[in-house]
Amino acid sequence: MRDRLPIRVMTGVIGLVILLSMIIYGGRWGVTFLALLGCFGALFEYFTMLFALREGALQKIVSIAAGYALSVLIIFRSDFLYEGISIVFILYFLFYLSLSTLYAGNHQKLFSDLAGSLVGIFYVGFLFSFWPKIRELPLGVYWIFLIFLIPWVSDTAAYFIGRSLGKHPLAPAISPKKTVEGALGGIIFAVIGVILYKSFFFKALTLTDCVLLGGLGSIIGQLGDLFESFLKRAFGVKDSGVVIPGHGGILDRFDSVLFSAPLIYFYALIS
Repeated sequence: MRDRLPIRVMTGVIGLVILLSMIIYGGRWGVTFLALLGCFGALFEYFTMLFALREGALQKIVSIAAGYALSVLIIFRSDFLYEGISIVFILYFLFYLSLSTLYAGNHQKLFSDLAGSLVGIFYVGFLFSFWPKIRELPLGVYWIFLIFLIPWVSDTAAYFIGRSLGKHPLAPAISPKKTVEGALGGIIFAVIGVILYKSFFFKALTLTDCVLLGGLGSIIGQLGDLFESFLKRAFGVKDSGVVIPGHGGILDRFDSVLFSAPLIYFYALIS
């Protein structure tokens, strides 16, 4: 762990600089680029975990294409959004129907592959599409930072507090190292983080906003982290990928961020 720390820090700093630059100076198109790039990488990771490299190659390619098409259709809000999404899923189910008629093996496994594929398409393709939508909102440049700030502060606090004070397992069957004390610490520090963010940058937020966003954002982000841990246990892998040195894969780094994005988007709409 200590040997990986310098690499983690270096890649974290470089990634943070790129992220800040694209969000602040790239506007909606910069965030769109990040979302589409992250979406493709995360889809590749997910379906590489779901399908072995030599088995299910065709399902993997078609599933990545379907998830990416869903994200693109939502992000660019084409005039035929409903029709486009309908076509994507009609073709996708026809693809699996064709496989079922030609497949001479275990049909139960094929159905399991279909169910797992649909989870990945929605989990990755749908959730990444919220990034550009948040950026184009009024004060969107401030709102979008919250989808990263809340889960990352929460995850960091939960890790250190869990290591030093944690005694009660939070979800031992999924992630044995996570503790109730760490989770509560993550919630508290997420609220503090949002309050500091309000004080220095996003003054339009109220104290109630800070408490709700920090608390709910931390809880949802931790659920997102647990969901990815569940997936990795189901797939029998340690990391979702190796694309980010010292951090694992895209899903390893953005699992909680993906779950936080809808909360920030809908909260911004009604506030």
